[in-house]
Amino acid sequence: MLLQDLKIGNKLLLINVIAASISMMMLVICIAIIAFHSNRTNLIHDLNAEAHILSENLTASLAFNDTKSAQTLLEALRWSPHIKQVVILDNQGILFSKYPSDSTLTLNEADTLSSYLSSVSIQQPIKIGKQEVGRIQMNATLDHVYSQLQKFLLLTMFSMLLAGILGAFMIRRLQKYLTKPIIGLTKSMRLVSSTDNYALRFNLESKDELGELATGFNTMLSTIQSHEAELDSELALRMQAENRLQQLAYYDEVTKLPNRHHFNERMAKVVASSLENKVLCCIMVIDLDDFKIVNDTLGHHIGDDLLYAVGERLSHDLRVEDILCRIGGDEFALILDNLPSIKHAQHVAQKIIRLMALPFILEDREVFIGASIGISFCPNDATSIPVLLRNADTAMYNAKKLGKNYCQMYLPEMEAKNIRRFALESALHRALDNKELFLHYQPQIDINTNQVTGFEALLRWNNPELGLISPVDFIPLAEDIGLIIPIGEFVLYQACLQSQQWRERYQIDTAMSVNLSGRQLIQTNIVERIISIVNSTRLPSHLVTIELTESILMDHSKETLSKLEKLSASGFTISIDDFGTGYSSMSYLKRYPIDILKIDRSFVSDLPDDANDVAITQAIIALGKNLGMKLVAEGVETEAQLAFLKIHHCDTAQGYLHSRPIPANEAEHYLIALSEAKHDVAIEKNLI
Repeated sequence: MLLQDLKIGNKLLLINVIAASISMMMLVICIAIIAFHSNRTNLIHDLNAEAHILSENLTASLAFNDTKSAQTLLEALRWSPHIKQVVILDNQGILFSKYPSDSTLTLNEADTLSSYLSSVSIQQPIKIGKQEVGRIQMNATLDHVYSQLQKFLLLTMFSMLLAGILGAFMIRRLQKYLTKPIIGLTKSMRLVSSTDNYALRFNLESKDELGELATGFNTMLSTIQSHEAELDSELALRMQAENRLQQLAYYDEVTKLPNRHHFNERMAKVVASSLENKVLCCIMVIDLDDFKIVNDTLGHHIGDDLLYAVGERLSHDLRVEDILCRIGGDEFALILDNLPSIKHAQHVAQKIIRLMALPFILEDREVFIGASIGISFCPNDATSIPVLLRNADTAMYNAKKLGKNYCQMYLPEMEAKNIRRFALESALHRALDNKELFLHYQPQIDINTNQVTGFEALLRWNNPELGLISPVDFIPLAEDIGLIIPIGEFVLYQACLQSQQWRERYQIDTAMSVNLSGRQLIQTNIVERIISIVNSTRLPSHLVTIELTESILMDHSKETLSKLEKLSASGFTISIDDFGTGYSSMSYLKRYPIDILKIDRSFVSDLPDDANDVAITQAIIALGKNLGMKLVAEGVETEAQLAFLKIHHCDTAQGYLHSRPIPANEAEHYLIALSEAKHDVAIEKNLI
């Protein structure tokens, strides 16, 4: 009979008997082991005592080589039945005498478990004074120990049997006081279960755990009885909640489109079907251009409305079998199944780009965005969903690099670019701490006097493994991963510190131009940080030029205006870098406190031969002069370019004609020349 088939009373009895038996058995074993060890130890003590007595009596026999007297002494051991053998060795280790005399000579046995359980062996030296004249070895059996242990175990087992019988009898008599209420409670539960009558109660006058169990049972019946009607309502609400969770698990809350989880499940089916039927499918990753600007300037609620509108617009122009999902942020994924050709996917991508270029009307205002799209085909590019998605992401990022509203299909060589980007990103995180970043300085020359008026600080990076890395490669990367902020502060501090050191050394004031990125300018405390860093170098603020690109001035116009006004009020010079290549909105020239316009090298490079560049450069110079701004031409490399700029009254030239960007120690040559020129002018004035 199995244990679960027994009644609870018999179970309690059986469990108690088994537990008691195991406990007592373990106790008896432990006591037996202790008794055996104790008796064995006592036997060793007795042998040591007897050996000590014998060794004292055997000294004379060994000294006079009297084996007969030694044998006589050993024969007295016949009254010690536990002694198995005694061996006397002289100081050379040769047998001198033994007991019994006809026994086989046995020296110390190996110390094994078998020898430990069967016999005891001890050795003692025999000395006259301090000189050892021999050794005595005694071996004894454990028969007497086992005899005493056997008597002890018999007595203990008999006691256990009596205790077990008495315990079983007492448990049998007492268990009815425990099982009777449980049996009654079980009958009540069966009755309630068979009749569905929750008005029944089980009464038990007891304050112990069984009484609490009966009270809990009755309370449970009362609760079920009173809330039976509410249970149906709760079940209905739960069904609604489960349906809601199902919706949240598979659909995006903002756009109501399938989410990433749904995308992964559906893509797995599409890929499996594509491989089985040998047809083409693809993943198209769609990233919205300028969404962050909309989100930050118009608010997150407008951003959510825009995402919903994008989903609506795209969904209306897709095939029934195509699946559009929002996989996060401003990224959408489109699954195109059973494609007739690669060109069909390209056609869909171009159609999406055209749709995204149309304005969205949100809260009575037009909002313009774009889309960058990356495409990865199965099985051409990969058959694994994570790899397909990664390839599409890679293609999308390459499309972004080309500008807005571009589509790119994945190419294997894109992976190499990603690997290099990853290596650059990893190394860039350690570049500041490893002191791999440093500055070069390109002089800015007054076109009329041919004297240096200032320097532009240009960042350089030399990595021990990757070598000298172009700023074109790592500056955009630093902006993407947020490192441009600490790097920008490093550049500002080092440039101003160098300028102040030159100022103290040569007693000359020259301007130091430092580029400020858009990521830096959007910081709420950027003005305070710039002032604090510059003050820490003791360089006067009027000798610091902050260079910005046109695109920065088009974002967050109110905040940008406030920050630039504070910088201008603090004495800093504001310069627009690469003028004419960005948005080129003339309105910001009037609104912002701009002091310098820098003509981009793309307009200077073909001067004076290209008529278009001539016209553009003349227009920029005229515009700047009329607005009271200074003009700096970048990328001046020939005397013809310099002559043209001088004729048209450009103020400053910067480019390889005068100097490439150079280390600080080489830049000092321009300061030395300027210092000497000023010294000569001062001498001439004194002579006059």
